[in-house]
Amino acid sequence: MNKPAFLIFFMLSSLTGIIVLLAERMGIELSVFVVLAVSLFTGVVAAVFYAKRVKKVLKQMVASAKSDLRIYNLPYSSTPGMDDISSVVKLMITKARESGDNLSRGIDGIKKIMDSVDIGMLVVNRHGSVVYANDYMERFASLGKDLTGIYFLDIIRSYEAEALFNAIQSGSAPNQKDISLFTPEERRFSLRINKIEYLTDERCYLFTLEDITRIRKIEQIRQDFITNASHELKTPLTSIIGYLEALKDNYNNREFVDTAFKNAKRMQRIVDDMLVLSNADRGASEFNFKDTNISDVVHEVYELLGNEIEKRHQKFILNIPEEVDVIYTDREALFHILLNLIDNAVKYGNDKGEISVSASERSNEIEIVVRDTGIGIPSNELDRIFERFYTVDKARSRELGGTGLGLSIVKHFVLAHSGRIWVESTLNKGSAFHFTIPKKK
Repeated sequence: MNKPAFLIFFMLSSLTGIIVLLAERMGIELSVFVVLAVSLFTGVVAAVFYAKRVKKVLKQMVASAKSDLRIYNLPYSSTPGMDDISSVVKLMITKARESGDNLSRGIDGIKKIMDSVDIGMLVVNRHGSVVYANDYMERFASLGKDLTGIYFLDIIRSYEAEALFNAIQSGSAPNQKDISLFTPEERRFSLRINKIEYLTDERCYLFTLEDITRIRKIEQIRQDFITNASHELKTPLTSIIGYLEALKDNYNNREFVDTAFKNAKRMQRIVDDMLVLSNADRGASEFNFKDTNISDVVHEVYELLGNEIEKRHQKFILNIPEEVDVIYTDREALFHILLNLIDNAVKYGNDKGEISVSASERSNEIEIVVRDTGIGIPSNELDRIFERFYTVDKARSRELGGTGLGLSIVKHFVLAHSGRIWVESTLNKGSAFHFTIPKKK
C-alpha cells in the first residue's frame, strides 16, 4: 500500500474509533453490526481509492506491453488486460534465451578464429594461471592435456616472459619483447602481453606468441651482407682516395682529379654510414651501456664540425643542465646521433644563424633537442625524412656531401635505446629534432 492510501485508511479507521468512543460516553449502545458496517464502509472507501491508483499503473504497464508487442509484430488484446503483460514477460524470457544463445555462438566463433591462426594465444588471470589457450598453444606446450589452470611459465618457458608479465602488471614496461625458446632447437618469438576484459569479472591478460625465427634469419643475412659488402668496398676506396690525393698537386688536369676525388670521398662516406647503420640495426645487444656525459659528446662533435660552424659565422649554444648531463647510454651511438643532427643543422642552417643543443627531464626519460634557424622542411616531407637514402633536396644534398642515411642512422640508434624521435619544422624559420633516452632503471 502506498503512502496516500495508507493515510486515508488510517484516518477513516481513526474516525470510526472516535465515533464508537463518543457513542459509549453518551450512553448510546452500538450493535456489533453497526460497528462492522462502519468499518466495512471505511475499508471500501480506502480500497476504491487505492484501486484507482493501481488501475492507472496497470494501464501504463499494458500500454508499454502493447508497444513492445507491436515492435515484434506479436498479437495483443484490443482491451487492457494482464494477457498483454504476460505476453511481454514471455517475450523477454525468449529474447534473453536468444541473446544467451547468440553470445554463446559468438564466443564459439571467436574461439574458432583464434584456433585457426598461426599465432599462439593465451588468456591468463592476474595470478598467471591459464584461462584459455588456442590450438597453437596446446600443440606448442606438448603437455597432452587441457592447459586451463596451468601457470603460463610451464608453457612459455622463459623468465624474460615472466619478467615482462610482472612489469606490465606494475605498469612499468612496454608490452612487447623478443624472446628465445628451445623447442628443442632455439627459435625466436615475438611475445606481446595486453590487458583485456575476459568472460570472468577479474582482469585478464592476452599473451600472443609469434614465431619470427625466419624473419630474424633474413634480417641477419641482410645485415651480414651490408657489413661484408661495406668492408669489401672500403678497402679499395681507401686506396683510390689515397692515390688521387697524391695526384692532386702533380697532375696537369687537376679538375678531373678533383672530381674523381670528390666522388670517391662521397662513396666512402656512404660505405661508412652503411656500416654504422648496420650496427644500429643490430640493436641494444651490441651496445656498451654506461654513464655518459651529453656535454662531453657534444664537445667531441664540435671538434669535428667547429671549423665549418666558424666559417659560416654560426652561433653555437649548449644548454645542458648539470642534473641531466649524465645519461645511461652507448657513447658511440650517442655520438653518431648528435653528429648527424648537428651536421644537418650546420649544412641546412643559414650563415650567421643559430644552432642549439639542449636537454631536459621528462618523466622517466631525458629529452635532447637540436635546433637550427635554417631553411626548414616542408610539412609534406616530414613523414619521410627518416627513410634510408631519402633527401628533401637531392641536388643540394649531393652538393653538401650528404648520403641520405644520416637521419635513418639517428632513428635506428634512438629506437635501439627504446627512445622516441620526432621533428618540428617551419619553412625558412628552422627545424627542431627531438629525441629521448630512457633513464637508467
